[in-house]
Amino acid sequence: MSKAAEEQRCRGAEEIESSIAFAPLPPGTSAPPLYRSSVPLPICPSAPAVNVAGVPVANLTEDEALALVDKLITQGGSHYVAVVNAAKIVAANRDERLKQILLDADLVTADGMSVVWASRVLGQPLKQRVTGIDLFQRLVEHAARRGLSVYFLGAREESVRGTVARLTARNPDLRVAGYRNGYFTPSESDAVADAIKQSSADLLFVAMGSPAQENWIACNLARAGVRFALGVGGSFDHVSGLARRAPKWMQRLGLEWLHRLIREPTRLWRRYLVGNLAFMWLVAKQVVLGPRQP
Repeated sequence: MSKAAEEQRCRGAEEIESSIAFAPLPPGTSAPPLYRSSVPLPICPSAPAVNVAGVPVANLTEDEALALVDKLITQGGSHYVAVVNAAKIVAANRDERLKQILLDADLVTADGMSVVWASRVLGQPLKQRVTGIDLFQRLVEHAARRGLSVYFLGAREESVRGTVARLTARNPDLRVAGYRNGYFTPSESDAVADAIKQSSADLLFVAMGSPAQENWIACNLARAGVRFALGVGGSFDHVSGLARRAPKWMQRLGLEWLHRLIREPTRLWRRYLVGNLAFMWLVAKQVVLGPRQP
């Protein structure tokens, strides 16, 4: 099958569970193969990984992760990093498409403290939690220092605009190649990727929620032509000031999930209460039965 045909099939299979207006797959339809621009790197060879419920999570500090991303950017080609929490690992164990995207990522880091705790239970403790929002902001600072251009995609218009305004104020040398909100249909996806390519952006940050952002990056990374992409979830809302991040003490204790649950109990109770129980069950099975090979 030609690359063009693969791209066409991939675009028709994008599944979005966030607010972006992407249509789901028709009932009974399986997801087609992902379009990949190069040989996939399940985990960068220099990044040791811990298998957490079938997902290889890089055992790196935040500084080490940043250095490794810089190496990926420098070596050329298109690369992407994913971050995981308990909910995403549970989802990956139910969704083979999401699982494969995580396995194909150049790097996967522990966004949720529950993943770090699980690694300790499994006897292979991760060095540090490396969250999407913290890595995102460190990479923006790094891009400003290195003269790399960045593109912001996703969230509401006021959120992405506010993110650009705040980050450029903090980093006066930052080169913003462009930005766009996340409200577009599948038929507009090609045009969005083409606009990113025309902007000559080096780094792309996608704030669509999961698995929307992972699906979009996997399907559009090559077409967008960036050196590096990272899915950042709700980071734009926090950076722009439209949403309040948990206090530092809650972040240190790994209680950001509780902060969000208290603020949005109706929307998040199932994800955190039911989802966390499902994650604990997966980890318990791994302790008893041994690791599932990714």
